[in-house]
Amino acid sequence: MLLASQYDQSRYFKADDLVEHDLKLRIREVTEEVIGPKQEKKLVVWFTNNKKGLVLNKVNNRVLRGAFGDPVEGWKGKVIVLFASKTEMAGDVVGCVRVRIPTATSADGQTAKPTARQDDVPPAAKAAKPPANDIDDEITF
Repeated sequence: MLLASQYDQSRYFKADDLVEHDLKLRIREVTEEVIGPKQEKKLVVWFTNNKKGLVLNKVNNRVLRGAFGDPVEGWKGKVIVLFASKTEMAGDVVGCVRVRIPTATSADGQTAKPTARQDDVPPAAKAAKPPANDIDDEITF
């Protein structure tokens, strides 16, 4: 059956696709494509276990490059996790897709604990959080 809604779907991941859960994906290939109204050349990562691709922004490009090296041919077969996050754009905090490298399990069966990264949190969201242990219980009027 031909459905009009099939033509309303994006070929690429967006933050709304990841609201309910993170996605663990295996890289099939990386292509260079012309994307968006500015017709910019971007890298797009395609996966073996999902039809949608991930258009790489600078942050995600750096994460993958740091983990797997600069030549994208070496990324094939690598596993990554996509998750929804927030970033600042034009003064607003908006949803975005971020990449994380899954933690490896050591020989003794222990899973390495992932470290928090400063760039996982947008500047606006950092400013909105009160500092930990900086609560003044005394209220003066």
